Amino acid sequence: MGGSNMTSVKVLRRVRVAAGARTPGAGPAIRGGRASRVAAGLIVGLALSAVWGSVANGAVRHIYWANISSNTIGQADLNGTHVDQSFITGADGPSDVVVYGQHIYWANATGGCTESGSCDGTIAEADLDGSHVKEDLVPAVTPYGFTIQGSYIYWANSGSNTIGRADLNGTHVDQSFITGANGPNGVVVNRQTIYWANNGSNTIGRADLNGSHVDQSFITDAVAPEGMAIDGHHIYWANHDGGSIGRANLNGTGVDEKFIAHAGAWPTRVTVDSSHIYWTTWTMNSVPSTGTIGEANLNGSGVKNNFIYSADSPVGVAVS
Repeated sequence: MGGSNMTSVKVLRRVRVAAGARTPGAGPAIRGGRASRVAAGLIVGLALSAVWGSVANGAVRHIYWANISSNTIGQADLNGTHVDQSFITGADGPSDVVVYGQHIYWANATGGCTESGSCDGTIAEADLDGSHVKEDLVPAVTPYGFTIQGSYIYWANSGSNTIGRADLNGTHVDQSFITGANGPNGVVVNRQTIYWANNGSNTIGRADLNGSHVDQSFITDAVAPEGMAIDGHHIYWANHDGGSIGRANLNGTGVDEKFIAHAGAWPTRVTVDSSHIYWTTWTMNSVPSTGTIGEANLNGSGVKNNFIYSADSPVGVAVS
């Protein structure tokens, strides 16, 4: 989790030694009188200071989600505690959320809709503590998913069937960076490639990061795919109508549409970190619409569909 946490672990090991406990690979335990106990007490104090210092310095990790029904961004500790459904208020149909650097970003998808269903949307930004909200960082057309890589932000214009791109500061907006998509939803990138979910054609699209060599059917047979995630080996997507999370190798091989076979009703967005995968779901046919945040190990085991309960239709998820 960071250098401060590693320091805490090392100090805690020293506590065990000073207190007379064995550590793996160590020699005989230290025995002693008052001096050893005093030393142990001092080290315990240092350990607690290191742990609390890491918390104070922002080392506690969080999970964030977009509540599309209540127009809020939710937040909780990454272990699922301290849930705050209204961490950020005033969004407009938030459909996705991304954490990058010291900021949190979300897609506002439902402002100024036309009869055809196309809506004037935006990509919004705030500091990680929820302050300095800027709702109109980048204009978009019904953005149903976005991502950030390097100095660029990319988004899926579901209302115009394109992938947009802009500088991270909101300048040099290109609403048609990639054309020919079909109801694009989630979008992810790495250093070479951009991928997106074509909800309308049940495919995963792919292109080079400069927008060339477009393949709208890079992966077929998805089931109304929506949100996407990526790590160093795989891409992941939420099969909205299939109730599952799909996975494939970065080159499109090894497709498993049911990598997580029972991801709940209407999985919509997905994200990963180094050890876990998280996703959002809606509960079908409920009024008001409810939903959950799910969690599993990165290998697909240990599925927890009710890791966090939300009553506000969560459709975006990110971790810090």
